[in-house]
Amino acid sequence: MVIAFLTGTPQQLHRIHHRLISKGFIMGVCSVLCKVVILIFNLLYSVVGLAFLVAGIWLRVGNNTREISETSLVTGEYVLIAVAVVMLITVVFGDFGGCYNKISCLATFCVMLVMLMAAQIALYAQRDNVGMRLTEFYTMLYGVYILTADPIVGGTLRVMHYTLNCCGALGVVGLEPLTHTCPEQSGFDRFMSPCPTVLLDVFSAKPPLAMAIFYSHAVLLVLCLLCSLALRRMLKMSTAPRYVHLSQSVLSISGPLTHLNLADGCMDTVVLTSMVPDMLAEA
Repeated sequence: MVIAFLTGTPQQLHRIHHRLISKGFIMGVCSVLCKVVILIFNLLYSVVGLAFLVAGIWLRVGNNTREISETSLVTGEYVLIAVAVVMLITVVFGDFGGCYNKISCLATFCVMLVMLMAAQIALYAQRDNVGMRLTEFYTMLYGVYILTADPIVGGTLRVMHYTLNCCGALGVVGLEPLTHTCPEQSGFDRFMSPCPTVLLDVFSAKPPLAMAIFYSHAVLLVLCLLCSLALRRMLKMSTAPRYVHLSQSVLSISGPLTHLNLADGCMDTVVLTSMVPDMLAEA
């Protein structure tokens, strides 16, 4: 690190000082915006993660489902719990990194975001296999709710129906036993897509809400990752040492300042001062 003692006209020093102040203001605004994006992401993830965790644990230990040992249902329960845990861990690192300016937590948060992005890409790449597994899971939930009318199972089915814009196994509002969990239809239109058909190929059926959630999640992940990287860089710059002892190398610049370029990153900190020889001798 180098300290530069600049001796020039007051106008030149004022221009350089103004540039530094402007740069600091812009970095401060960017830091606040990045924290807002991270906060919104963490809020959404905490709500969805808690909902997944409650649904997964209830399906695993509930009186109506814990005795069922079907592979599709058990796998779905553990997937819900695992996804919820990952989401909540991501939220914890994001909160500590964004709210408390912890550089190490921000680094871990970035790694978690990259893992989530990779998981979403893998989900799209294996959409046929995932669709079959989701269909089996839905069929099991459908049968459990027909037999037990479990409220948590019914809530899970309602979320799936509204997200996928489908209605049960028949797709006919009024004839479907789970009509009360299906989206409301206006007029005389009573026909909707059966959920197993939609689940087999969601990306071909393209239900509006499901597609909006999928692509919005991808955009939010990328935006949050960029903001986390930018905030981490700004925090590292703000916590870097600003001064050194005079026993180290000191660069003295005098004369016109037109050759000085503060944007090329050659100096971490510049001390703007006009020192007379007596002050230098005392130092």
